[in-house]
Amino acid sequence: MDELTKATLRFIGDPKSQPVGDNGLFARLAQEKPVIHAGSVWIVSRHDLVSRIARHPAGALRMPDEWSATRHLDEATSRVLDGLLPIQPPADHQRLRRLVAGQFSAKSVAGLRGAVQEIVAELLTEPLRHGECEFVGDVCGPLPVYTTAALLGLPPADRHQVLGWASAINSAVVNEVTGRLGGRYGEPGSAAATGLAEVVGYINDLAARRGDGTDLISRLARASSEEDGRLTHDELVSMVLMLFMTGIDTVGSALANVVLALRKHPDAWRRVVADPTLAAAAYVEGIRLHPPLPLMSRIAEDDLDLDGVTIPRGSTVLLMYGAANLDPAVFTRPLEFDLDRTESRHLAFGHGPHYCLGASLAVLQGETVLAALAAYAPDFRLADQDIRRRDEMAFHSPASLRLLLPETVAAPRVPAVAASAGSCPFGAGGHS
Repeated sequence: MDELTKATLRFIGDPKSQPVGDNGLFARLAQEKPVIHAGSVWIVSRHDLVSRIARHPAGALRMPDEWSATRHLDEATSRVLDGLLPIQPPADHQRLRRLVAGQFSAKSVAGLRGAVQEIVAELLTEPLRHGECEFVGDVCGPLPVYTTAALLGLPPADRHQVLGWASAINSAVVNEVTGRLGGRYGEPGSAAATGLAEVVGYINDLAARRGDGTDLISRLARASSEEDGRLTHDELVSMVLMLFMTGIDTVGSALANVVLALRKHPDAWRRVVADPTLAAAAYVEGIRLHPPLPLMSRIAEDDLDLDGVTIPRGSTVLLMYGAANLDPAVFTRPLEFDLDRTESRHLAFGHGPHYCLGASLAVLQGETVLAALAAYAPDFRLADQDIRRRDEMAFHSPASLRLLLPETVAAPRVPAVAASAGSCPFGAGGHS
């Protein structure tokens, strides 16, 4: 077995073997090892091959046959877990996406700009006052959950509780969705199950109380009414649960990666400080270089042909988004942090039917935080140079990120950025 294959398998078995912010392994794979076969697992890294599988119906994503936490769950909660959007059959997946796609259009997301700016200002006020923060816990975790709460029309007083539930259950679920290779991950157990049961009960109560509002839960509640019938009640609860879960890790991890990358690319950061309308471009380029999900697990529901190589039905396929985003056949000078990059085919938001439903909203959150840092903490720096990464295979991002910030006595008011900057340059679609 050659050195690059060993390093790749070592990373999959032990994510900490690849330091956070180091994409040297991914940079080699697309050219040198576009396809690696190891037992029943196939690792695909070249951009065109990853894209082909991602949009191929035979590359369907499905949950492993038994999810260990379900033994702690009641039947109703298990049904909700089984109904998560990313793992639905193609016909149901398309139907469910259509019901919520309008809420994630560029126009709808633009309507959340003010709310996101207020949330960012709230989250940064105390860190700026104290001159430091633990960026992952203070900003990256709460931001996507609070933004989802605004999208859903939740009472602000409930946000902290929702954040606690989402944090408790998310790592357990996401490890199952991305694949449990070799039994590496332990059972989520009763704590995750309790969090799931509580949040399901909360969503049930919300849906029962909604009427003619324009928030997403009200719209879903009307769609699940007897008069409408486009959505079952379990599907409604699964949809809201997915929104709670996906943002907390994907958006939060992406934002931590981008901030860390900008500290390592000071010329790019100086340009953002001088021109905050570049904040969206900085976020997009940052997640191309360091996607929060560097790989995604799929189960081949049929034989897949990749330029003469057959991946048999039932095989686990790992799509290496982190490597595909550095493919020199697609991206000029792929390792450079280029704010003027015109190649827009990166896969950090996925591709095909599962292209990220909330991509525009993710960019809005990312650019808003970067614009705020550029305005109020342009000289922020890392408190620690030895950055510890998260232990999950799914997410390649810092477990914590302490930032030193300039002192301030005034609560920040996040500067407005051009409305066009918040729109996702890759169209609409979803890792969902």
